[in-house]
Amino acid sequence: MTARWQFRPPWWAILGTVVGCAITVRLGLWQWHRGVAREALDAQYLSAEAAAPIALKVDSPVPEGADARLATVNGRYDGSRQLLLDNQVHDRMPGYHVLTPIRLASGGIALINRGWVAQNPDRSQFPPLPVPDGDVEITGLWRSLPQPALRLEIDNCAAADALWPRIVGYPTAADLRCLYGPDTASGMLLLDPKAADGFLRDWTQADRRFPPQRHYGYAAQWFAFAATLLAIFLKLNLKRRP
Repeated sequence: MTARWQFRPPWWAILGTVVGCAITVRLGLWQWHRGVAREALDAQYLSAEAAAPIALKVDSPVPEGADARLATVNGRYDGSRQLLLDNQVHDRMPGYHVLTPIRLASGGIALINRGWVAQNPDRSQFPPLPVPDGDVEITGLWRSLPQPALRLEIDNCAAADALWPRIVGYPTAADLRCLYGPDTASGMLLLDPKAADGFLRDWTQADRRFPPQRHYGYAAQWFAFAATLLAIFLKLNLKRRP
């Protein structure tokens, strides 16, 4: 007698498998797209660093999205009105990005991201934020202001007479003009990691501990979970009958 195969999984097994596969495939695609995005960002930064730098002015066009442009700045730091960009994590440690305004020799103000510093357990105590005296010439990547995954309703301009430095949450161009005046550039310069007057900087993908390949590895793991779940479902419910 020829054996027959029978496939009659219960409804809850079908539902669980569909939901589980959908979640794991979705997570795999998310990690894959993150890896692609990081590779694209790395290519954009490499292209920017290979191009001739522009002389940054207050009305210099701001690159769109994650694009960046190599730029040089001449001016004088204003260490009395620095910002601390909140919720910046490095190696699982909470901290800030130090955003220091610079008075451009050509007129106006631009914001310089000088890198990451650790957060004091007492948030009312700020880390030391020294700036060099006198005129400086610096180089960095000119780009748009960073965007959060979810923008909260935070008034970064509240209490104009508040003490400096102040903690902010992802300021907009309008916030910067509110804080520093109308002649304020709408982007941000990421200070060159080789510059001596900054903090911890890992702007390019080569400097990061989470390269695109790690995202691809996580994507492969999620896809493998989906395949394993489907294989288990078939093995438990596909039965050979005499």
